[in-house]
Amino acid sequence: MLYIYEFAAHAPLCVREETRSVLVLCESADGALIDEFAKHSQPPNVTVFSSRAASFKAENCDFKSGSIAALVETEERLFDVAIDLRTVKPNRQECLELLGRLTENGIALKAFGALENEALKAFGSCRYVIPFAFSSFLPLDRAVDGFIFASKKFHPTADLRLQKADMLSNLRYYSVETHIASFALPPFIYEKFDALKI
Repeated sequence: MLYIYEFAAHAPLCVREETRSVLVLCESADGALIDEFAKHSQPPNVTVFSSRAASFKAENCDFKSGSIAALVETEERLFDVAIDLRTVKPNRQECLELLGRLTENGIALKAFGALENEALKAFGSCRYVIPFAFSSFLPLDRAVDGFIFASKKFHPTADLRLQKADMLSNLRYYSVETHIASFALPPFIYEKFDALKI
């Protein structure tokens, strides 16, 4: 799971110049993901909603456990980045709620293996809805094969801040090269995603 945490934390933060707040939805959280955010020179404030209890403490992290759906409904703040690591398949409304938690220039990451056609259509309001997959040499647990990157402003490779990504240290998977390579998918996959964005 470490490579998933690295990519989920660094891919959106290395595209934005500054990220002040991050929302994480997950089934069970642990400190490894929070540790990845802390590797940035200006770590964001992280709010984690988990359906299972966790036992970790970290700076800049607000952790809440219980029903994810209920907690998201009561959350009033908007976030620069929203990351949904849940493996359950979302419906269209849940995807719209995830996008509704974003600031105007926010970025959403949604677990790719959990999306279906109707859920993907919810991202139609975004300018860029791009799938990305992990490199083939990684052993995948089939729970998360990749993510959907969705934003009204930022493109995941054209807006990548190389210097910011290169300044990160103590990484095992994420790098500028793996970031760019993860978005190198065949054209027919991008066409399929464009057709669903209606």
